[in-house]
Amino acid sequence: MTEPANTCCCSSLSDLAAVPMGGYALDERVFATIENVRDHGGDAWWLYLSRCRVCGQDWMIAQEERIFDEHFLRRLDADEATRILTENEWPSEFLTYEQVLETGHALGVRPCVFLDQTDGSLVWTVEDLKKTRPDISAQRIAQLLGVPVGQAERILAKT
Repeated sequence: MTEPANTCCCSSLSDLAAVPMGGYALDERVFATIENVRDHGGDAWWLYLSRCRVCGQDWMIAQEERIFDEHFLRRLDADEATRILTENEWPSEFLTYEQVLETGHALGVRPCVFLDQTDGSLVWTVEDLKKTRPDISAQRIAQLLGVPVGQAERILAKT
């Protein structure tokens, strides 16, 4: 059995950071000390609060495994973390899947490319987007998914 990490990566991360899932092992280093404290639950299945067991830093994390394959982390201050724990009051940045996808684009992360242009991950993402914005346009979906408008229209037809 390996020893738990005694140092953390928190100070090296930006206040808003993208950590790729797999590939470069950055996620393993970051999450070696960051532990889940509370899941948002409900419709925001991707969202949770975590705390570093080494330095005590709180993070709001959106786990986005459909389009970007990234964890998006937002550094929280103690008051924000306390409001989540005591009042279930979450900062607004990752409350909708649209906001999570916008974060990926804002951080310059490139969306995954799917061989199947109507892959289940794309369809499920559009279904989640439509839950909060039933009138979302094919143009907006294309922008969020990083696909041509025609492909977004084909995905919409499957939902």
